[in-house]
Amino acid sequence: MKDYYKLSLRLFIYLLFAFFASFIVTAAFMFMTYNMESKSVHWIFYVISELFSFIILLIIIWEPLYITGFRDSNMVRTGHRKEDIYKGFKTGTIASAPWALLLIVSFIFNMQFNHYRILNSTYWTFLTIFCNAFDTDRAAALHMRDIGPLGIIGSVVLLLIVPALTGTVYILGYKGIDLFSKLVYKNRKEK
Repeated sequence: MKDYYKLSLRLFIYLLFAFFASFIVTAAFMFMTYNMESKSVHWIFYVISELFSFIILLIIIWEPLYITGFRDSNMVRTGHRKEDIYKGFKTGTIASAPWALLLIVSFIFNMQFNHYRILNSTYWTFLTIFCNAFDTDRAAALHMRDIGPLGIIGSVVLLLIVPALTGTVYILGYKGIDLFSKLVYKNRKEK
């Protein structure tokens, strides 16, 4: 069990770095669209910033969980450890628990929605869609208790992204499936 907490703490530190990097990406895209009147341009930049944020999150999560899954599979084969294929899901849940706590505290103290969105900048676009906060003035005045049922459900679902990613990456490492090499080095048929 101690192994879960060590990996979760390491993953939490990586997640902090990913959320900080996502904040920088999101802020840069928001700065580029600040004086633009076109809503379609705003949407394009929202989608691009969300894709960059998701790629940053995936890249940062990939390394520690894949290597841990690969090492654990070797330890199970040699008999040094019991098999636990759900270790990635468990560590992802523990590592994302502070954001669940942040969501609960935000609702209890009726925090401003923009503050919550900044602290959860990896999911900026999704939170904007779920909470119907496209208008900057509306988003500035919106509080957590005003986001509606879709915003609440969406915020809870977004908390499940990290455990799903960590679990999937751990299983890929455990099974020895390397997606990057399969994408880069495709098998070519001999002519």
